Amino acid sequence: MAKRVLLVDDDPDSVKYLAAILHNHGYESVHAYDGNEGLRKVKQLAPDLIVLDVMMPKKSGLLLCSELKTDERYKHIPVLMLTGVSSILQGLESSDDNTDGSIDDVLLAALKKKIRGLREQGLISPEMFVDKPVDPDAFIAKVRQLIGS
Repeated sequence: MAKRVLLVDDDPDSVKYLAAILHNHGYESVHAYDGNEGLRKVKQLAPDLIVLDVMMPKKSGLLLCSELKTDERYKHIPVLMLTGVSSILQGLESSDDNTDGSIDDVLLAALKKKIRGLREQGLISPEMFVDKPVDPDAFIAKVRQLIGS
């Protein structure tokens, strides 16, 4: 039986793209288009892997990841976070928060601060991050690393 991957992203085109990549490599995918729907699908289907977009309406990927990782029933399910800023998120341990004051820098600094706080509280711990636009080979390599073939 194929391993099941839950894709949670508010962009239908991204979901179709990732589903096609997964299908081509022998994985089954199920879809949700916001964090609330994603949580319902996790409870219904118990997927082998959850792929979450960071920014979504109704419930962000960060909040959903936090809820899942603090719930004994679901904390064992690996989470792969999709973001346009994964290199920044992966480097959160860096103390370099210098900005030039632009709105993008202010928002990025606020996001980094929020994620650091969640990590320090043990409320968010995705296993991996992947940058958008998603490179299919890199995506599948990370999926395999987390749940095998």
